[in-house]
Amino acid sequence: MTINVEKLPECKALLRSEVPAEDVSAERKQIVKIYANQAKIPGFRPGKTPAAVIEKRFKEQIDGELEERFVRQSLQKAAEDEKLDIIRVEGVSDQSHNPDGTFTFTAEVVTAPQFELPDYKGIAVQVPKIDVTDEQLDEALDQIRERFADYKDIEGRKAEMGDFAVVNYKGTAGGQSIGEVAPAAPATLAQNTGFWLKMAEDTFLPGFCAGLVGSAPEDTREVQVAIPDDFPEEQLRGLTIDYSVEVVGLKEQVLPELDDDFAAKVEAGKTLDEVKASLRGQMEERRRGMRKEMVTNQVLDKLNANLDFELPKEIVMRETQSRVNDIVSSNSERGIAEEEIVQNQDQIIQAAGQQAALSVKTSFILEQIAEAEEIKVEREELLGRVAEIAARNNTPVKKLTKQLEKQNGFGRIYNSLRIQKTLDFLRDSAQVEEVEAPDGADA
Repeated sequence: MTINVEKLPECKALLRSEVPAEDVSAERKQIVKIYANQAKIPGFRPGKTPAAVIEKRFKEQIDGELEERFVRQSLQKAAEDEKLDIIRVEGVSDQSHNPDGTFTFTAEVVTAPQFELPDYKGIAVQVPKIDVTDEQLDEALDQIRERFADYKDIEGRKAEMGDFAVVNYKGTAGGQSIGEVAPAAPATLAQNTGFWLKMAEDTFLPGFCAGLVGSAPEDTREVQVAIPDDFPEEQLRGLTIDYSVEVVGLKEQVLPELDDDFAAKVEAGKTLDEVKASLRGQMEERRRGMRKEMVTNQVLDKLNANLDFELPKEIVMRETQSRVNDIVSSNSERGIAEEEIVQNQDQIIQAAGQQAALSVKTSFILEQIAEAEEIKVEREELLGRVAEIAARNNTPVKKLTKQLEKQNGFGRIYNSLRIQKTLDFLRDSAQVEEVEAPDGADA
């Protein structure tokens, strides 16, 4: 079989194949023999029907089987000879059984991107220390005290920093609602009713609380907030949001005393020292989880930054559609009108497309690292994960196993475990530098 590979943009390729006449004849005889052994033709005993009769009777089926076999063989040969990682076949065309006995066809395939991995071992990352200082522990205890605090109405004075304000607010940017400007932004940035707000510089949005100083219940304030360039919601960066704020009430917080009686409210039967020890352990455990996530994110960010390659358009589009569906569903649950979602569909699609492209790119990078490091998933690991899923869903393992077999679910679980093991490998090989944890890291 001769194969000519023409690589196309967006990770596609055309495979133009020609099968020699002798190979076509030999393969056809094998298929005819199988049909002859299985076919029941009136007037002939099983297995004794002449080949010519079989070929005439089942010509369409035999040709179809013959063509499928050669397409499979061409894909396998192209994968081996041209090092193509074929994801799927887009279509087969120009199939021709030629007068000279040869068979020719063209297959359009989608391939995995080809790229050279950068150095992925020993990537430098920075993470906070796990150790919890006494000051950080005291801050965490104060946060718990706030959950048990009492609140009394403020009388005889106006709002000051440190008070709690109960407010209704609604924001616009350039005359448009926040939902129109940034459809994926949290609903609380757009508007809220009966919102309790601790008046501090680092609360909610920069400058928002300062704009309420000196207000009293039933006052209305116009507060202007300049969104910084490092704001998490990219679509709002650099914008100025105008908030119309109604002050419903002002509250003063009264914290409980830090003693054994308070400790017993937090954990029944525990002293203050015991609660402190328990809280310190919880904070350290949270930091371990945060460290793990930070290492993963920094490693993946650096790998993505060092690589630039084409992605299969169809895969990115499918992932984009999935993310668009998630955004639309989330907006609907937040009460955003369908008309407003439709008006902002271009922005939604653009945001989802960027996220999808990064996700697909990361997946290909991790898969290539897994191949390079020969990372595999053992049968025991696969069965263990199936048992976990069954227990989580309160489903018998046998029943779940049958469902997974029908839906090719084992393949998805295998891939998920392999990617997770690859991430573990990257984390273990990273060059980690510990730095002081920022204030409020365990808030």
